[in-house]
Amino acid sequence: MIVITYQGIGIPVVWKFLNKRGNSNTAERIALVKRFISIFGKEKIDCLLGDREFIGKAWFAYLQSEGIRFRLRIKKNTLVANANGALVHAENLFRDLPCGHSIILPGKRNLWGRELYIIGAKLNDGRLLILATQECPETAIDDYKKRWEIETLFSCLKSRGYCFESTHMTEDDKIEKLVAVLAIAFCWAHLVGEWLHERQPIKLKTHGRRAHSLFGYGLKHLMSVLFDVHSRLDEFFALLQLLFPRYPVPLAEHATTPGAGSR
Repeated sequence: MIVITYQGIGIPVVWKFLNKRGNSNTAERIALVKRFISIFGKEKIDCLLGDREFIGKAWFAYLQSEGIRFRLRIKKNTLVANANGALVHAENLFRDLPCGHSIILPGKRNLWGRELYIIGAKLNDGRLLILATQECPETAIDDYKKRWEIETLFSCLKSRGYCFESTHMTEDDKIEKLVAVLAIAFCWAHLVGEWLHERQPIKLKTHGRRAHSLFGYGLKHLMSVLFDVHSRLDEFFALLQLLFPRYPVPLAEHATTPGAGSR
């Protein structure tokens, strides 16, 4: 799945169901990126983020040949050139890095035959985060933090929202269509949450984060409307207008703003 990072969440745009165990291979990833480009254009890609599963010589070569900037995490045992040009495990290059600190290795380093910047950060729990990128290494870590937004999306599609993992569907095309429905439903709930937050902001907890997400805020309100849709029909169509702002929705003229209409 490829998502667009947006306000702390990932918006799903293209995906492919893989009827197998394990991760996607390079050919499958390239096909997905090509599909994205065919719809949106390559110029819409600022940079591609991906975890340690999405690596490999052919994959990196494809992204560079297409001029697609990336910030990709590599495994700690990946062979990277040291200052003398010898290939060593990446973790050895950051052995003395204190917890909570990060460093950009001087100059570009050889990685799978590509010349790339290598950035390392040691997390507070001692784990290493090692990134590879072609340019602007000073912003790589901050950019990569946005990768977590796809994990937040998955939690909304699963246990925190639509329980996608509970489906009994087994046919590939049906599962892909189900994901399309969930993607639209997710966007709708998030839009409703944004609208509500503008009018009645979500309370902040003591640590400064919101008590609940925009998605959860919107989903709860949508559910309350849908469970009583016969008496709140105008409100339902007004909320639907948030999802299709450029197209007229039936009855929307009777409820020009969400929340209006009979209850």
